[in-house]
Amino acid sequence: MLSFISPLSPRQKLIWSLLSRGLSVSEVARRLRTTPQYVHQTKRAAEAKLLRALMEAARASSIQIKLARPEAGILWGYHPGLRRDAIITYTARQGIKIWYWYDNPEEVTDQAFLNETREYLLTFAEERGIHLTEEEKKLHPAKLANIIFSRLLPGVKS
Repeated sequence: MLSFISPLSPRQKLIWSLLSRGLSVSEVARRLRTTPQYVHQTKRAAEAKLLRALMEAARASSIQIKLARPEAGILWGYHPGLRRDAIITYTARQGIKIWYWYDNPEEVTDQAFLNETREYLLTFAEERGIHLTEEEKKLHPAKLANIIFSRLLPGVKS
């Protein structure tokens, strides 16, 4: 059974996270004192599990898939009932989340929600080695999400 919190085993999660941050297979193998072949096989297994988990989240939420990048832990889709684009993301620390684009996201003013959302996005970017300026880190989460997601999925915009 797939867990939407953590579809990866602890070892898969570690290897996937290190590779997502930009380390090479050989660097990860040296760091974990294993072989590059083991790292590569574990990476492939992790990506297959992530793809299944992202696709299952899309199916369960009636999201039509446009593009999936399991190596980046991201899926871009469209919800026909809501007439909204959706992004499904995975982080090793926080699991899977589904994002919908809204017309006026700046109208959301709940600071606890905005802080939690910003923290997730910063974790997502950090796990992928995406550099953000201090100014970008302080943006409204909707704008921050647009910056991060568009770096992984060219063509995505809110």
